[in-house]
Amino acid sequence: MARRVLVWLAGSAVGGLLIALPDSGPRLFSISRTHGPSLVDSVGMVVAVAAWLPVIWLIWRSRSALRGTTGRVCAGLALAGIVLLVVTIRSDLGLWWLLPVTLLVAAQLLALASLAREPRDAAHS
Repeated sequence: MARRVLVWLAGSAVGGLLIALPDSGPRLFSISRTHGPSLVDSVGMVVAVAAWLPVIWLIWRSRSALRGTTGRVCAGLALAGIVLLVVTIRSDLGLWWLLPVTLLVAAQLLALASLAREPRDAAHS
């Protein structure tokens, strides 16, 4: 699990840096009036998502170990994060997209911390 988390963090950092780089290239497509990825942004998103998928797979595979309050809190944070991210981007709310991203990361970190505390057999069944 530690290796997946390190790859996730490194991929998120590299992807985030690529997305944050200033660019003046044309949009590949539009999400809203002011949002749409350029080629550099798209590469950053691919890197970030590729690093993120193994962690999501680990959480999904071990979801039976996320029961009770922790599981409900993780699910609630993730659902709120997804809904708010769509709303902030579609409504062109500027940097407010950082709030839902924080909720999504918090949900993942809470789930990973909970899984790390589980006995090895429960987390891999």
